[in-house]
Amino acid sequence: METVQTAGGRAGWVLRGLLGLPAILLVAPVREALEASMAWQMLAEFPLLLAFGFSASAVLAHRHRERPAVDALTHMGLAPLLGASLCLMFWMVPLALDLSRLDAGVNGAKYVSLILAGVAMQHGLRRAQAAILLFFGGNLIWTLATVGMLFHDAESRLCANYLLSDQQLTGAGLLTYALVVTVALALYLRRQPGFGFFVPPAGSDSDGRR
Repeated sequence: METVQTAGGRAGWVLRGLLGLPAILLVAPVREALEASMAWQMLAEFPLLLAFGFSASAVLAHRHRERPAVDALTHMGLAPLLGASLCLMFWMVPLALDLSRLDAGVNGAKYVSLILAGVAMQHGLRRAQAAILLFFGGNLIWTLATVGMLFHDAESRLCANYLLSDQQLTGAGLLTYALVVTVALALYLRRQPGFGFFVPPAGSDSDGRR
């Protein structure tokens, strides 16, 4: 019991630490350095904003009981995971990246939407069953791999504000993320009874005998 409590306490401190990370974006030179590079923006800033939203949602869920309306809206994780997927797909579009670089309002919308996507991911992943996780996880892997190959293999710049070498580095990073998500999803499902698709009846042994 003490070990479980210690692990839970460490997880809580990690979540609280992640809450402070986006504060670095308030420092103008740091923000400019991140957003001057496509690779830093998509491979570092995006995950940072998602992690902030995810952590904030997890901390609030631990401290406060959710209202029935929220629970109904996020039932089985379908709506929040769909929203998070659409948000990520939108900000991978080269034109969206260009607009966020040129317009402060669009850039602000990027921050808010990615933070909300992190909140949605926390709600969705907490409730989703194996089939739903496999569907949305597979969609994310496909998106990361497709956009990664497009960025890496394109012979011309897809974003007016970023160099071709930066674009190719971003593509390689997205392909790496696709591999990481694939491995993480496979390991998670492997730890579930029946890979999350079949739960043995109570009292059954490994051979299915009672």
